[in-house]
Amino acid sequence: MPRPGTLWNHSSPRATSSRLNIMRRIFITATDTDAGKTYVTASLLRALISAGNKVIGLKPVASGREGAAISPDVAALLKAQCLPDSTAANINLYNFGAALAPSQAAAEEGQSIDPQALLGWCKERSKGYDISLIEGVGGLMVPLTDDYLVADWLNDMPDCEILLVVRARLGGINHALLTIDKLNRMGRPPRWIVINDGDNVGEDMLARHQQALAKAGELIIVPHGMACHLPNLILD
Repeated sequence: MPRPGTLWNHSSPRATSSRLNIMRRIFITATDTDAGKTYVTASLLRALISAGNKVIGLKPVASGREGAAISPDVAALLKAQCLPDSTAANINLYNFGAALAPSQAAAEEGQSIDPQALLGWCKERSKGYDISLIEGVGGLMVPLTDDYLVADWLNDMPDCEILLVVRARLGGINHALLTIDKLNRMGRPPRWIVINDGDNVGEDMLARHQQALAKAGELIIVPHGMACHLPNLILD
């Protein structure tokens, strides 16, 4: 495993491990919206696929397509897997137009999310793959329905390992510690914590986040625009 605070960048070694002999499901969640879940998930997909692993990246719930056929997040994961937009239904179950919490975005269209259908779909779509990357939506407390949160969704998939993406910024440490506390109280501590410099805040801010979160889990530091080689944290 990478050491706490491992720096992943364009000079980091590519994954060289052979295909896995076990099936793994990894749930990617974050401290908030735009923390970098899709960026990290897409980077993992590209590297794991290039290493010869049979991988699928799922974005089961997406909102904010704003008139387009699919959301930008779904489009990014399709591109990372070299899949055409026409296959979006293979990686995305719920696709809403408004850039709102899923429960509200669904209501805008007279729809609703069925938690049991969501769970069954995730399980079915993961079959036959070495690794399934399941990207959540927003943070843990985002409502999928009026009484079903992302945290409930995660809790209903006990086999999933958890990767938490933290956006390095002012206030980011507080958001990270609150999210980690929630996961710990759920009995689901994060397996990996990726500190992402999506806003180009620089080395000092990254170092402060690293210091504050050093005891929380396996830390991976991602400088601005350099989340290219993250796979060894999963393959090792």
